[in-house]
Amino acid sequence: MSVAPPPARQTSPGHRGVFAPGSDASDCSLDEPLSWDHFAVEVVRTGPAVVVRCRGGLDFAYTDQLRDVFAAITDRDVVVDLRRLTFVDSTGLSVLLSARRALLDVGGSMSIRGASGLVRRVFEAAELADVLED
Repeated sequence: MSVAPPPARQTSPGHRGVFAPGSDASDCSLDEPLSWDHFAVEVVRTGPAVVVRCRGGLDFAYTDQLRDVFAAITDRDVVVDLRRLTFVDSTGLSVLLSARRALLDVGGSMSIRGASGLVRRVFEAAELADVLED
């Protein structure tokens, strides 16, 4: 028995799966499952910190979008929530670690939390598990 793939999701022109404060993310909820070959990010303020919630797969195709999100954040305390991230490659790690280093260099902080499964194993294989906070 074969199963047909789900229908393609219609998005607005120029949609790249990146949601920043004030943007319309109505076509993609962070609670919906997302395959490894799609990526979405949402930025929300919770108390004194900004939370960057990543979902789906973070690879070379999406690193520029995540880099742009970090560049737009002016706060010095950032929490990166990876609970719904299903995949990350070396380019994704590089963006996360570069953003973390930039914040540390100006006296800020970045907590990277919620990595599990394959994402945690990639951090461990790169000997970077020590940057994870869980």
